[in-house]
Amino acid sequence: DVEQRRYRLRLLNGCNSRFLILDFNGIPGAEVWQIGAEGGFLASPVPLTQILMAPAERADVIIDFTNVPVGEYVLANLGPDEPYGGGEIGVDFDAADPASTGQVMQFRVTGPAVTADTTTPPQFLQLPAIQQLVPTSSRMVSLNEEESKTVSIDEVPAGIVYNPISDIPFGPTSALLGTVIQMTDPVTNEPIGVGNPLMWSDNITENPMVGAVETWEIFNYTADAHPIHIHLVQFQVVNRESMDGVRLPELTESGWKDTVISYPGEITRVKMQFDVPGLYVWHCHIVEHEDNEMMRPYYVGPIDPNAPLPDNIAP
Repeated sequence: DVEQRRYRLRLLNGCNSRFLILDFNGIPGAEVWQIGAEGGFLASPVPLTQILMAPAERADVIIDFTNVPVGEYVLANLGPDEPYGGGEIGVDFDAADPASTGQVMQFRVTGPAVTADTTTPPQFLQLPAIQQLVPTSSRMVSLNEEESKTVSIDEVPAGIVYNPISDIPFGPTSALLGTVIQMTDPVTNEPIGVGNPLMWSDNITENPMVGAVETWEIFNYTADAHPIHIHLVQFQVVNRESMDGVRLPELTESGWKDTVISYPGEITRVKMQFDVPGLYVWHCHIVEHEDNEMMRPYYVGPIDPNAPLPDNIAP
């Protein structure tokens, strides 16, 4: 139950794999502002009617119910009932089932505020300034898909059929993190990057020094979007790059974050400072992915030969 006043909600997408597009348009008269993300306040309040949230992302929002009529309203989810890859609702994917997965929670507006609302209207909030990191180095990492090495198929008008002698693999069967191998395109003679998928037990490839400020360029070679979560640090989103060019972060990504959406076919850049030595991990926050090898260790500072490292990882 809510009164006709302002409320501050801290939202978390705790779904295993579902990307949520929270839609406030079904609450007439409501005004919504996002003021923070995982690591604290944004640069300034952002007015919105929808919030895209990948698994593990958080949003600090203020909802003003002052002008919402008394009644019952449902906060809807327009995210797809399938893997999310970006794009537009109704064009690139269908919205969630409005009778089930498209319903998140109900607000019952009971009437005027019982006590005076003395909170500051969000559009007038002065949020703390955010100090921008200045990276001194960068590294390239990758998101990769593994296709079946044992099951092959034929593609026919009715779908797919098993064919043990086909050269078309069935997949993808898993997703892996890794590095990027820089090569030269034999046709254009231009430099290109090729994903180098790695297992959890492969040697550590990310080893920033204590205090280092780095930009990580995340190359997504898969067909889907992935929420990438880096332990230890809070980072700043720099930009995203696709075949269409480079675009700046969303306004709702202007603060400190620990999880970022990496879209298919794009490079997502984040910058961060590694200030505590030790062994950490980075991974996709789709639970089924991180539990199926889409997680890699990294080490800050000189690797201690006596440190408890994952099995088979050589310093």
